Amino acid sequence: MWIWICVAIIVVSLVVHVVLSRRIWRAVREFIAEIHALGTTSANLGFELSRVGAAPAVAGPVSPRHGMNLDTRA
Repeated sequence: MWIWICVAIIVVSLVVHVVLSRRIWRAVREFIAEIHALGTTSANLGFELSRVGAAPAVAGPVSPRHGMNLDTRA
């Protein structure tokens, strides 16, 4: 009788172990994916911030703003 109780406890503990390890592994994979997405976002943000104040990509004549002639303004 006692042997069956011990076997049942072992079987139940193994099932719990398998179920929890799958959930933990899934959570770890999702966490790694979130870290990767955060790294990508950080890289994109760094690229965009490095462009702040940089020269325009296309160098061409710049028209005056709001009709002002900037060349004659001293």
